[in-house]
Amino acid sequence: MIIEHLTKHLMVINSLLPPTTLQSPSTGQWYIVTTDPKLGWVAVDRKYSWEELDKMWRRVTYGVTIKAEPKRIKETYKVDGSKGNVYNVTNDNGVWTCSCPAHGFGRGKDCKHIKEIKNGKHI
Repeated sequence: MIIEHLTKHLMVINSLLPPTTLQSPSTGQWYIVTTDPKLGWVAVDRKYSWEELDKMWRRVTYGVTIKAEPKRIKETYKVDGSKGNVYNVTNDNGVWTCSCPAHGFGRGKDCKHIKEIKNGKHI
C-alpha cells in the first residue's frame, strides 16, 4: 500500500529513533522506515526530506527516569550561648553549622547548640 501526500494528512510516526527514507534497489520503491510498532516500513510514492519527516515524528522515550530535584531545606535558628552570646545554627539540607567557636574547633562535629536544636530543646 502506497501512502500519498503524507505531510498533507499529517501521518504521525511514534518512534524511538528518527524515521528515514529508503529506496529499494531492486524495485525502486520508496519507504519510510520507522521503529513505530504500528507502522514499521511504510511504502510511499517519493523520497521525503528530513524536514518533512521531523514534522511527522513524535519522539518516544522508554525507561527514561526523570529525577525530581529534592526540595532544598535551609533553616537558621538563633541560640543563646552560656555567656550571653547569640549564635546562628543553620541546617542547610542536612549539613549543620554553628557560628560558635566550639563548632569551628570541633572540626565539623556537632556543638551543644546544634545538639540543642536537633533534640528539640530550643524554644
